[in-house]
Amino acid sequence: MSLVELAQALWLLVAALGLALSVSYAGLPVLGQGAFVALGGVGTALLGPGGAGLPLGLAVLVSVAGAAAAGNLVARGSSRLEGAYLALATWALAWLVHRVLTAFPSVFGGEQGLVRPSPARIVSPTLGLELTLGAGLHVVVAGATCLTVMLCLSRLDAGPAGRDLAALREGPALATSLGVPVAARRRTVLTVTAALGALSGAGTAVLLGLVAPADVSPLLSLQLFVAVLVGGTARWWGPVLGVALLSSLPSLADALATGAGLAPERVRGALTAALLLAAVTLRGPVGRRLARPAGTFTRAAHDPAVPDSPPDGQPVLLHAHGVGVSYGAVRALTDSEIVLRAGEVHALVGPNGSGKSTLLKVLAGDLRPEAGQVEVHGAPHGGGTRQRVLAGVARTPQRTVVLPRSTPEQQTAIGVPRQRGTVVRHLLATPSSRDATSRRRRLVQAALRHAGVAHVAHQDPRSLTVGEQRLLQVARVVATGAQVLLLDEPAAGMTAAERTRLAQVLRALARNGSAVLLVEHDMRLVSTVADRVTVLDQGRVIAGGTAEQVRADPAVRRAYLGSPR
Repeated sequence: MSLVELAQALWLLVAALGLALSVSYAGLPVLGQGAFVALGGVGTALLGPGGAGLPLGLAVLVSVAGAAAAGNLVARGSSRLEGAYLALATWALAWLVHRVLTAFPSVFGGEQGLVRPSPARIVSPTLGLELTLGAGLHVVVAGATCLTVMLCLSRLDAGPAGRDLAALREGPALATSLGVPVAARRRTVLTVTAALGALSGAGTAVLLGLVAPADVSPLLSLQLFVAVLVGGTARWWGPVLGVALLSSLPSLADALATGAGLAPERVRGALTAALLLAAVTLRGPVGRRLARPAGTFTRAAHDPAVPDSPPDGQPVLLHAHGVGVSYGAVRALTDSEIVLRAGEVHALVGPNGSGKSTLLKVLAGDLRPEAGQVEVHGAPHGGGTRQRVLAGVARTPQRTVVLPRSTPEQQTAIGVPRQRGTVVRHLLATPSSRDATSRRRRLVQAALRHAGVAHVAHQDPRSLTVGEQRLLQVARVVATGAQVLLLDEPAAGMTAAERTRLAQVLRALARNGSAVLLVEHDMRLVSTVADRVTVLDQGRVIAGGTAEQVRADPAVRRAYLGSPR
């Protein structure tokens, strides 16, 4: 392999590493990386020497910034798209950019592309500098860029942003419920992916002095996607293997094309498709062999920030009143009210279809009511789920949600609050980032301990019992620091012994000053643990009080418990 070929492969690796951030880390199937490579290469050729005449460095910077802005716009435009829909949308972008390049030959050079002087030179009369950008220098610069990106991805994997991306990849709804800014994370990921793709395109254009539409066709997007998938779950160095395979494709395709009498482009496409099929089929087995175990936190002492005794008095932490919600002609809630106080376990019960889930969605910020309002700490709060979590209200999902590739400790760390700039400080390994990591460890261990699952902190989450998985969900919301905990049927699937343990956990959380709302069908558990009970029927509150008072209420017996003969 010549120096030029090596440099070209390294610049291609930069684009593949950027794509790995979206595909392997965030679980976003982006099939448009070739479009961003094209923007970087064409932008540099049009703006730099031989084009608009900007200094080469400035032309590269402007092109990369423009591609990053385009990636941000793509993220905003596709914010509601998931899975195959996102893949198709970004694949369409790759085709659109390619068609534009070929549709305006007077601007972009048509099929021949844009040709600029090579090797390029950097001349600075002010500094008395004249530097020829030969292939050897490209190898150094591209190699250093690759190593820097891989180091950042490795650091990212072990930090708080890595936990956010794991939740975004494996459970977007869970990430939202724990206060992770999902939309912002997607925008950041796609912006960085686009910027690295553009940097790859700019470097290749400067190296070869040529940007041809055939070199940045949608096939390039597919090849980069394959390069990322080939590495399986070895996220930050897997693309190295993929790019090595891609670099061997041209010579192999040329040999096969010559022997079969076919066009090399068609053979390359067929080989890429075969690689994609193989990568998808073998992704699981290969990934398990290549991936290293994710890092874990060490065990920490008791967190002094978590109180062990109930606060004086019982202040109201959340008050929802006059709540009304309709689904078309169906009235789900009518003038409903509930008051949650610190230090209390409050049960919400009612027959199926009574409106419990709807009211819980309103309290958690998942659903905006048509009438009434929710007050948090005495002030009206109309924000969504993330804003409600930041205000101290967090909810567990009704169904058990476990991230199979993250330990219980790592899953619990997802919701731990963090300050702005945490990701940058972690990547730079600043002293403040180490302090933040220690604090996060303490909070995570305290949450696991309070939920009674500290003993399984480092186990494979798929090996946990149903009861341990349900308690893990409690630990995740406790780690957010929320004072109001909305627990949706936490006892579902538990054994009798596990329900007893759950009751102890709920009482302990209440003693520590939390307001616990328990939505549950098990009336024995409700009678054992609840300080107050609110009963819903057909979207209306029909009773409220202690478990004994509610059980004796005739309206409750008719609607829920059944009247005696």
